[in-house]
Amino acid sequence: MIDIGIIGAGPAGYTSAIRAAQKGLSVILFEKEYIGGTCLNKGCIPTKAILHSTKLYSEIKNCSKYGINAENITCDFAKIQERQRLISEKIRKSLTSLIKSYNITIVEGEAQIQSEHTICANGENYEVKNIIIATGSKPNKIELKGNYNKNIILTSDDILNLNTLPKSLLIIGSGAIGCEWARILSSLGVKVTVTEMLNQLVPMADYEVSERLQRIFKKSRIDFYTSTTINEIQGNNIYLSNGKTIEAEYILMAAGRLPVLDFGNISKNIKIEKYINIDCNFKTNIDNIYAIGDVNGKSLLAHSAMRQAENVIEYIIKGKCNKFNNNLVPAVIYGSPEIAFIGETEQALQKKGVNYKKSFFPISALGKAYAEDKIEGFVKILASDTEILGAHIISEEASAMIEQIAIAMTNNITPNELKNVIYAHPSYSEGILESMLALDNLAIHIPQKKE
Repeated sequence: MIDIGIIGAGPAGYTSAIRAAQKGLSVILFEKEYIGGTCLNKGCIPTKAILHSTKLYSEIKNCSKYGINAENITCDFAKIQERQRLISEKIRKSLTSLIKSYNITIVEGEAQIQSEHTICANGENYEVKNIIIATGSKPNKIELKGNYNKNIILTSDDILNLNTLPKSLLIIGSGAIGCEWARILSSLGVKVTVTEMLNQLVPMADYEVSERLQRIFKKSRIDFYTSTTINEIQGNNIYLSNGKTIEAEYILMAAGRLPVLDFGNISKNIKIEKYINIDCNFKTNIDNIYAIGDVNGKSLLAHSAMRQAENVIEYIIKGKCNKFNNNLVPAVIYGSPEIAFIGETEQALQKKGVNYKKSFFPISALGKAYAEDKIEGFVKILASDTEILGAHIISEEASAMIEQIAIAMTNNITPNELKNVIYAHPSYSEGILESMLALDNLAIHIPQKKE
């Protein structure tokens, strides 16, 4: 009997497979589509490849102010798309080789859990001691009223298959997927409109992040409407709940994701409330069946799934209780500038009645930001005297900067202790030091506050 059967080879699945193999367990990994899952093939990696192309395009178009002259700059969207596909394919092949190097059996085909210890795939049954469900998530498709060609509705999967730039696009949802595609396409000259049903852009973010993103969208000529839904569509005319009418060639559905729950007969015996119910050790109500990653709804992020994967293997081997803290999972929205955050928002702290100190340090006060002409953004820290409660960053390199806060929060490093760290100059990371100093009105590179 195999020690662990894992359904899904995305970040949660392949990480748990490798960690289990490293610990000496026998592992079988099932994948019905692509090794690497959504992140590698339809999400994180392809969009970052496209963002890199569009960032280069934007910078080259405006390079004359840096003393570099270039004329007749154009972009080839089909080649941009071809590049992201080749990158995903290359990484997928490398990842497959990596998994096989640990003597992990990979079964290509849809896996179905027949019983507590039996997984069926391609007509063959596999007996396993433990089962890990890592089936991930899929785009949420909202039914829209009206008379229109259904082909104008795209998901985040579909848009990766476009080889011709649309003239205009309406995006439903302003989370990470919606914001990243808005910035990608607007930088390539597409007329982009974003609708958000809640009252701020990036609803999960701190309100000051949302307010600054509105300013960034306006500079990029991205139209946006909050507290707005679609009433109906007639042809290419989209009638919004705020009374406005938008004309768009395509509509991108970016209104969240849903768990993939088609994993076999056992599903009727597993407790599910939209996502699979789990305890603190990622165990379902069936003793030897676990659920990690997007399918449990804790945090629909690849790095969260990978940490859950490591933790669940540790529990299976040692019975050691997990200490996974969702509040310590950083989130990043890519583009220029990047947006990153971790921990509590200011509005959440106010709602809970928590006392806190706040600092707000503008990126424009950093020498490196001026040298690179990347002065948009800020570092916002929420803290007590002894604990960092949350951090919210808009800046170039925000994805790297937020990790410094994540390390501090995970290891209970206090704001005062971070002040003792010597930060390289010039760097964007100096914004972390300055924001910690600013908690006590001691920042060096911003004017003294007047009491």
